[in-house]
This record gives sequence, structure tokens and C-alpha cells, in this order.
Amino acid sequence: MQEQNVQKTQTKNTQAHKLELDRNHGASMTGVYAVPTFTDKSAIVKLKDETLTVSGQNLEIKILDVENGKLTISGTINSLRYSPSSAPTSFFKRILK
Repeated sequence: MQEQNVQKTQTKNTQAHKLELDRNHGASMTGVYAVPTFTDKSAIVKLKDETLTVSGQNLEIKILDVENGKLTISGTINSLRYSPSSAPTSFFKRILK
């Protein structure tokens, strides 16, 4: 399992997020700001105010256009999980909670 760092700086993406799932064999989405982590089993996609985690098997990035906020992933998609984006906390704040 090889991890790829596929992050680009994005400045002009103001598109609303839209997701189209193709019978669990792939997905196309808009409103993408960055893809900081991608493996053949998961992808973390940064959106405007949230993070989308895509889990599956044999995942591949077919199209990544961060300037226009577009991403297309192929492979078997098992789950999509949205979570709110939060400000990074320091290591000590997480331990002392």
C-alpha cells in the first residue's frame, strides 16, 4: 500500500460541493480544495468547511483539478464520511483533554 501526497494550493475555488456516485465504482465531485492523503484504500478530501473521507478498494485518482475544484476517483467505494473541519490543536492540548 503506497501513500501519495496529492495536495495543491487552492485560491479561487468558490464552487459549492457536489458529489456524484457511480454505482460504487467511482465518484466525481466539485468544491474540492485539496487532497492531502490518498491511498488505494482511502482518500481524504478537504472541502470548504468540512472534510470528506472516502473508503474503498483499488481507489485511483483519475482527475484532480484543484484550481476548478474537481476530483474524479475510480475504484470500489464502500463509504463516504463527512466531518467538520477543525483547527489543528497542539499535541499537549489533545493529551490534557
